[in-house]
Amino acid sequence: MLKKISPLFLLSIIIFSMYSCSSTKHINLTVEEKPLPIAKQTSIVSPPVKVEKIYSVGPVSYRAKIFIYNDTLFIGSTNKHIYMINLRTHDIKSFDIKEPIEAEIYADNYIYVGTTKGQLLKMDYKGGIVWKKQFSFPIVGSIIEGGGYLYVTTTNNTLYKIDKLDGKIMWEFHRNTAPMSVKGFSVPVITNDAIYIGFDNGMLYKLTKNGDEIWEVKVGKGELFVDVDSKAELTSSHVYATSTTGYTQSVSIDKGINVWSKEISSFANLQISPFALFVANEKGGVDALDPQSGSIIWSKTLSYNYDVYSMYLSGNDYLFCLLSNGRLVILNALNGKVMQIFNLGGIFDSKFTYYKNALYIISRNGSIYKIY
Repeated sequence: MLKKISPLFLLSIIIFSMYSCSSTKHINLTVEEKPLPIAKQTSIVSPPVKVEKIYSVGPVSYRAKIFIYNDTLFIGSTNKHIYMINLRTHDIKSFDIKEPIEAEIYADNYIYVGTTKGQLLKMDYKGGIVWKKQFSFPIVGSIIEGGGYLYVTTTNNTLYKIDKLDGKIMWEFHRNTAPMSVKGFSVPVITNDAIYIGFDNGMLYKLTKNGDEIWEVKVGKGELFVDVDSKAELTSSHVYATSTTGYTQSVSIDKGINVWSKEISSFANLQISPFALFVANEKGGVDALDPQSGSIIWSKTLSYNYDVYSMYLSGNDYLFCLLSNGRLVILNALNGKVMQIFNLGGIFDSKFTYYKNALYIISRNGSIYKIY
C-alpha cells in the first residue's frame, strides 16, 4: 500500500532540484549524427498512372523545359512563339517575339524569356515589352529566379545576376568554354548563401551570392563534350554532380574536396532520396548509388539503344525514367523493379516538370504530355 506523501516533503524535493540545477555550471549533451540527404517533397505521382497528350506547339529545342505558374503552362518554341496554356480551361494564347526560343521561360506577374539571338525580355501577359536586354551570346538554359533577381546563363559560360525590376546586371561570372560541347551548362542551384553551376568545360563551381568563386572541381573527363549540364544535387554536407563525358562525383560542400567518384556519365538530372543517388548512365540504364560511398545499391538496364534523358523521383518511392525514344518506365526506387511502362513515341530530351500531382513533359516535335 502506498503511503500518503506530505506536501512539506514534496516542497523540499522541488527546492532541492531547483537549487541543484541552478548551481550546475556546465551540462553538455552531444549527439553525433551522420548527415543525411535532404528529403524530397512529399507530393507523389504514383503508379498506376495515366498519360494524356494535351497539346502540340510545334518544334522545340534540345533540352526544352516546361514552366508552370498559376495553372498556366509556358513553353518557348524554335518557331519564335511563346505558348501559354491554361491547364484548367485548356485555353491557349501565343506571342510571336520574332526570335527563336531555346531557354526555359520564367513567369510570375510578368513573363521572362531569352532568345537564341541573346535577347532577354520582360513581357506582360498581353505581349507588351516592359524591358529588354541584349547579350553577346545566345540564352539557351533555364532562367532561374531568387530573391527578386534572375539568374541567366549564356552559351559562352557566363552566368548573370539581373534585377527583375529594371533588367540591371548586378554581376557576371565567366569561365572559358570547351572546344566542343553538347549543351553547355547546368541549371544554377541557388541556396541561402551560395550558388552552384556547371559549365561545358567539365567544371562545377561554387560561388558566393556576390558572384565570387569559392571553389571549383573537375567532373568531366578530357576536354571534348564534357558538359556539366545536369543540375547539381545538394545535402547538408555534400554536392553531387555528373558530366556528359566523365564522372558522377560527390564533393564536400564546404571545401569542394572529392569524397568519391564513379566513372558514370549522364545526360539526365540526378535525383536523390535519403537512401540513394539515382544516375541515368550512358548505357541506357539507371544506377542507384549509396550517397555516402558511391557503391551501387541496384542497377537497371532499360534499353540497349537509347539513353535516359529525364528522371523524376516522386516521394522517394517511384522513379520516372524517360528514354530518348519516348519510352516511359516507372521504377520502384527501393529495388529498381519495373512498375509501369508507356510508349509515348517521338523523340524526347527534355526534363520533367512537376505541378499539382502531375508531371509534364514535351517532345522535340512539341507534343505536351501530362502524366498523372
